[in-house]
Amino acid sequence: MPFDFIFNFLTNHSLSFSNPSTHLSYFGSRIICYHLPHNSHRNLSYRSILFLLTIDTLICQNCLLNQQLYASALLHSKSMILLFSLPIIVLAYVLCRNIKLYYDLHRRGLNPQFDIFGIKGLMWLDSSAAHENFTRMCSVIGDKTFSVLRGATPVVVTNDVDLIHAISTEHFDCFHSRIPEVLSDDPITSENIHMFSAKGERWKRLRTLTSYGLSTVKLKLLFPTIETCVSEFLDHVNSLSNGHSVVINHSHSLFQNHTSYVLARCAYGHKEKNHRVNNFLGVFSNAFGAFSDFQKSTAEKITYFFPEMRLIFKNSFVGHFLQSANQQKFLDYLLHLISRFRSRTINENNNKPSEKEPDNYSLLEFFFDHHNEKKLVEKAEGQIDMKKVKVEKSISYQEITAQCKFLSVAGFDTTANTLTLLFNFLAHNPKIQDRIFNEEIKSHSDKIDFETVCSLPLLQNCIFETLRLFPHASPLQTRICTEPLQIGKYEFSENIQVVINPWGPHHDRDIWGDDVDCFRPSRFEKLTEQQRKAFMPFGVGPRQCVGMRFALLELKTTAFRMLQKYVVKTTLPVNDSHGKMVNMTVRDTGTIWPTDKLGIILTKRNT
Repeated sequence: MPFDFIFNFLTNHSLSFSNPSTHLSYFGSRIICYHLPHNSHRNLSYRSILFLLTIDTLICQNCLLNQQLYASALLHSKSMILLFSLPIIVLAYVLCRNIKLYYDLHRRGLNPQFDIFGIKGLMWLDSSAAHENFTRMCSVIGDKTFSVLRGATPVVVTNDVDLIHAISTEHFDCFHSRIPEVLSDDPITSENIHMFSAKGERWKRLRTLTSYGLSTVKLKLLFPTIETCVSEFLDHVNSLSNGHSVVINHSHSLFQNHTSYVLARCAYGHKEKNHRVNNFLGVFSNAFGAFSDFQKSTAEKITYFFPEMRLIFKNSFVGHFLQSANQQKFLDYLLHLISRFRSRTINENNNKPSEKEPDNYSLLEFFFDHHNEKKLVEKAEGQIDMKKVKVEKSISYQEITAQCKFLSVAGFDTTANTLTLLFNFLAHNPKIQDRIFNEEIKSHSDKIDFETVCSLPLLQNCIFETLRLFPHASPLQTRICTEPLQIGKYEFSENIQVVINPWGPHHDRDIWGDDVDCFRPSRFEKLTEQQRKAFMPFGVGPRQCVGMRFALLELKTTAFRMLQKYVVKTTLPVNDSHGKMVNMTVRDTGTIWPTDKLGIILTKRNT
């Protein structure tokens, strides 16, 4: 192209210039001007000049190409250097940060366990055997309190009964908040927050309101509904029998069916009566119950190691994407139940303006009676004297939805787990079972009342011993320190996380004796002060489980009616210390489930 252009130009315009030097001046050739002697260009032919100009053009193009290649190579080498340097920079940052965190934990007397990258701590805390890991670690290090790094987050783990009570009761004003899920909604600004995740004065308001909804007066209103549910459950069990007995190969599934049914009736005013097709159980089982063995999303794992990324991953779109489809279906189902309840209530109020029947009471009805969208200014950070907080009994629609979701998770699997383990122990201890029947059940007719169920000490001791051996809600007992505080030899900094492990005190031989692994309900007939403090299946202090009395009422009513009608036997050889043979794992609900099927045989009593 350059040669053709120059040749045609010179050929067409050769007569218009006085001499060849004009051509050189016109084209401005660097080669000719630099390398030809003065006036030597007069002896050159046009074609020679054209050749030189072409060479000049090609050299210029080649130089430009070389410059581009050099710039590209330089950019590539810089990118490669940056690519190889970035991991080293990140590694150096993590090492320096974590070493500083370890030094700080050591300086505060919190006994840090060395794990420079925080991987082991993260796996311990999110393991399906976390409760056993903590207890075992205390035995290895010889201390009941230690600390680990959960990625980049310092976490204190304690089995110390006195320290647990100090944190949960004496210094509750500085430990009023729980550890939130890493990508959960902001407990301060978000409207969609339930009582378990709430902080400060907001927690106090939701807790006070829910406590009133589950007070003794309200439980008496719920008792007829619980009785009806138990009666229908026994009808369902009877339908599975061959006439005289029924073999339940997977008792946990059976009791999950029952507790979900009770929850749907008592919490949502659910009217459907069908244990064979339990929609509530189906939706819940699909959404929850996965093993907890580090089953975190990639975003959650990254956030544990780099907390700075939390704001990115907490984006509403990302959060919605991370939520499983089954959990979204569960939430949609709850919203459907709430919407249907409101529609039914409005119709009933329009048709029957008189007072509602006592046995129609439900928690959802109670919440809507206190529904108020008024915006409240509530303190959530720092030290808060909860005794001086003035509570306004109101709850927003989004808080009602969140409360229902929390109560569904909390009230479903915990009670089912306890019933499963209780009947497993009773099946392995027929003498204890006979004593309960003869002393507390046999004398009662089919009709029992609220007061009777509340006064069954032998049965209650069996439930307590089950919960001592398997405090299945122990992974949920966590706290965050909101103000720097010194407790004994331990110094807690602001925002440090604390995991309370009841599994340790519940299995401490120094507290319970050498038969700590045996099912012996009689130990609860006379507890020592240390044993009383060490028993904490429902938590300790103001954040103790709000549904404890409701759970005990449901447990005792169900057990009373089942033992009244059936003798419970095991499908396995009888073993009075069977507790240590039951395998338990932490699930995504934050509670510990039995992994064994724990089969039982229900044989009808001779009446």
